[in-house]
Amino acid sequence: MSFSKAIIILSACIVVCLSGTVPINDGKYILETRVTLAGVLSVKITAETTGWVGWGISPNGSMIFSDLIIGGYDLSKGAYIGDRYAVLPGLRFPELDAQQDATLVSASENGTHTVLEFTRLVDTGDRVGDYVVENRMQFIVWAMGATDDIVYHGPDSRGAIELNLMDG
Repeated sequence: MSFSKAIIILSACIVVCLSGTVPINDGKYILETRVTLAGVLSVKITAETTGWVGWGISPNGSMIFSDLIIGGYDLSKGAYIGDRYAVLPGLRFPELDAQQDATLVSASENGTHTVLEFTRLVDTGDRVGDYVVENRMQFIVWAMGATDDIVYHGPDSRGAIELNLMDG
């Protein structure tokens, strides 16, 4: 193998370190993640809704005290995303983080599905509103709304799973 081919292969391995695809809610919410060796988490959500989609890291599997990303595509306003956190129980709206750490890659929808792609650092340095993505099982919370009005999602459009995002 030539030196240049070895560098190309090594470069590809550095860019994409670990990745995985997880169907959730009977495949109505598909979560794709990738973590690079540079410490960037990429998330792609494909959800059976034309409303907003949410993703987050939770200390306990509940939305309360969770680090959340909510976004989507509104036909009249375009793509949107917000780095949020939920601190109080009940149906209270998750607040925007003072430090916005999610970067929108793309958002789109067709007649049946919303696709949201974003990145964030594995360790954002934000100790108030964000959790560090660790090399261990962590609770990942998910939700989706019927419209782009970010309101309560109902009991059948949310949940939690345990994943190691570093494990591909």
